[in-house]
Amino acid sequence: MESQKKFTIYGPKDTLKHLGPQLKANSKPQYYFCYKHKNVPEEIYVFIFEEHQKLINSSTTVNVVLKINEDSAEIDFIVTGGRMGFRGSAITSDRVEPLIQDTVNEYFIDFSKRHGLTMQENIQVQSAE
Repeated sequence: MESQKKFTIYGPKDTLKHLGPQLKANSKPQYYFCYKHKNVPEEIYVFIFEEHQKLINSSTTVNVVLKINEDSAEIDFIVTGGRMGFRGSAITSDRVEPLIQDTVNEYFIDFSKRHGLTMQENIQVQSAE
């Protein structure tokens, strides 16, 4: 399974600069990296989340790249791993906890709603070559 989504959240930089540190504190990623340059106003955060499901022997990895500009935050949300089909999809029907990708995605939606920000999913058009 591979899934990639791109989001843009529009709002003031004072509010957007809390997005990365709060995601780190609330979701506890396995790996975290933050890059801030003195002369460039952009901030770049990289988060890697991993979830292992023992019953179906599969792992799901969620990679989030968060780039905060002056008036927007660009989010690359990439989900890899997991299982689909005959032996992999039965576990989700009786699952008590949500999947890690759903938790991280809901965080961005909730953050946008709480702070009155505009969130837009960027739809990429595939060329028919």
